[in-house]
Amino acid sequence: MTLPDNIVHQFRTVALERLERVEAAWASVLTSLDEDAIVLIDREIHTLKGESRMVGFTDVNLVCHKLEDLFEVARACGYAVAEDFDLAITMALRFMAMLVRKKVGSQLAGIDLPGFVRQIEHVLSEARGEVTPARARNITPMHRTAHSSKAVSPAVRGRLAPIAVDMFLEYAAARGNHRNRLRVSWHSLRDLVGIHRALIGTGQLIKHEVGAYALAKELGKQIEVAIEIGGAEVTTDVLAALDLAVLHLVRNAIDHGIELPAERAAACKRATGKIRVGGGAIGDVFELVVEDDGAGIAYGKVRQRAGELGLSAPATDDDDRWIDLLCHPGLSTRAEATDVSGRGVGLDAARASIVDVGGKLSMTSKRGEGTRWRIAIPLTSMMIEGHVVRPPEVPVSVFIESSWAPTTSGRGTSVDLGRMLGFSTGDHPCVQTWFARGDEAFGIGSERPATPTQARKLVVTPSSAIAEVVTIDGVESLLLRPDVLIALG
Repeated sequence: MTLPDNIVHQFRTVALERLERVEAAWASVLTSLDEDAIVLIDREIHTLKGESRMVGFTDVNLVCHKLEDLFEVARACGYAVAEDFDLAITMALRFMAMLVRKKVGSQLAGIDLPGFVRQIEHVLSEARGEVTPARARNITPMHRTAHSSKAVSPAVRGRLAPIAVDMFLEYAAARGNHRNRLRVSWHSLRDLVGIHRALIGTGQLIKHEVGAYALAKELGKQIEVAIEIGGAEVTTDVLAALDLAVLHLVRNAIDHGIELPAERAAACKRATGKIRVGGGAIGDVFELVVEDDGAGIAYGKVRQRAGELGLSAPATDDDDRWIDLLCHPGLSTRAEATDVSGRGVGLDAARASIVDVGGKLSMTSKRGEGTRWRIAIPLTSMMIEGHVVRPPEVPVSVFIESSWAPTTSGRGTSVDLGRMLGFSTGDHPCVQTWFARGDEAFGIGSERPATPTQARKLVVTPSSAIAEVVTIDGVESLLLRPDVLIALG
């Protein structure tokens, strides 16, 4: 059946508008993790998939389906995607725009749709390998590159960060082939010591439901799993730590907590055990709870096993020190190790991952009623209020934190930042902008008056360093520390 030209034309017009909105929303997700943009993407692509099928654009429908798969994987890794993954989404959106513009039933010259779909499937295959949970394996979400900020210790990161800032300035000032070579060095350092952002929420942890039900079936148990997490922006280190902790705590609840149906019936319980994973940001802390209505911790068996290993156990069941014993490496109440548990690794790995990101794992348990594990991790504030200026000869914008406020006073230290950083070759017309903090003040030349804005942390340096790297509306910029600058004269 051939559709009237006006209906096809209307589809094309609306479809192209949808694709423009999706592309803009995707850029917003990558720079700000905008939850409204995430919802918009899901709705627009799903709607376009349905509309394209109705009007006979089957090739558009196919690419829509693959895009949904890409966005599903992006959601699972908190939108901390690799550059080739970002490129695949961008190319798919633009490829679809070409398909929408072509005549119904015709072929685009030089366009290999099956080959393009195979490329997307290859990207999906590699990406899924990064986010699919495996037994007792740390799950590290994708970063913007293959490098992980966990590859270096905080101390080494602190020493490398000022070097990364110097490299950023060299890269920003370079031109031609020299700039291209420096880009590689800058990106390598940035990805090694910089902050990598991700989104934590139900979408990132819901994958553990599948593994939970499979494990319960394997053990002959019946469970109901509920995962509901309030969305929050975190570092990829925090996302990886929570992902790993939930993996082990849920498995521990199924293996050690939830009883067999007959045992639950004997205890006057429903045959199906319940496991709940919930949490969200509370102030400047992210809290997550994993709780079950199982048998609770058998403190007597743990005491006995601890004694066999030469470990001391708390005298009472409500002692907070139980967490140290339960998470002790190698401690397990299993007589023999299985492929599920028995090696005393799971809880140790769960706590270690949380402690590594500055968090705390605690536990309460009541025999016959269940166990509740609580994770609390301080959230890193990545947004900073302040003002942006653009000093002459400095190749990037400069950000001044809000603790220094613009002032009309002309008293204090006047700084030629371009000359100090080695960029300025002479005097340049500029606006002298003054900032004050308490009794201190400094002036800095700028091409235009200071503008209030927000910056996002990227490469954080020690407080003794003159600068660090931030992003302003997605553009890499320099955060300046005036007190260090003034001290240097």
